[in-house]
Amino acid sequence: MPNIVTSPTPHGRARRGSRGLTLLELIIVVGVLVLMMGVGISSLGQISSAQLRTQTNRLAAAMRYTYSRAVANGLYMRMVIDIDADKYWVEASTEPVFIGAEKRQEGVDPNAPPEDADDKAEEGVPLPDRPSFSKDELVPEVTMERGIGIDGVLTSNQEDVFRSGKAYVHFFPNGQVEPTIIYTTDGDEAFNTLLVHPWTGRVERKAGKVDPGAEFGRPDDEEAEGR
Repeated sequence: MPNIVTSPTPHGRARRGSRGLTLLELIIVVGVLVLMMGVGISSLGQISSAQLRTQTNRLAAAMRYTYSRAVANGLYMRMVIDIDADKYWVEASTEPVFIGAEKRQEGVDPNAPPEDADDKAEEGVPLPDRPSFSKDELVPEVTMERGIGIDGVLTSNQEDVFRSGKAYVHFFPNGQVEPTIIYTTDGDEAFNTLLVHPWTGRVERKAGKVDPGAEFGRPDDEEAEGR
């Protein structure tokens, strides 16, 4: 009887073609996916760090410009930092501004009249003149890019870092500025610190969160020599 050679049926080919992935193939696929995810996360982290540096440098440049403008034009200026909205702008006044020794409260305008001003006026108690500020059009209002924010602001006459509300940094026509520390963040674990030096207006950016230390608010040797 002649041998009959049968060819594989289409059904047989389909069954072998749909056998699925072997364990080795599955391991390779998972490894590739993990590698791709790692590259993506790393790239996002680099982008976030670059954005944080860019936005922090932009804030530093605005502060340096405000310092120079106050000196060049004989103006009393202040930078208003809205911590909740992650934005800042600059205001100017031709009237003298005095920073009281009293510790300021979070979110309270230090140049605003006291809460009991009306009562004192009725009692005939004289109140010191308060400077009026208007927005400086040469320094535009800036909102930080999405994901980049202001984590806190500390000036020399605060007890603690302000974490909400508005903070105020004053610049004077005699070339002084309030000693200030500003923390910026990418909203995750990355921080930058801006250190504003009081006698020269120099703004220094450092990576991470820098503790103010016991010497905060005092001029360093370099600044003292340059006065």
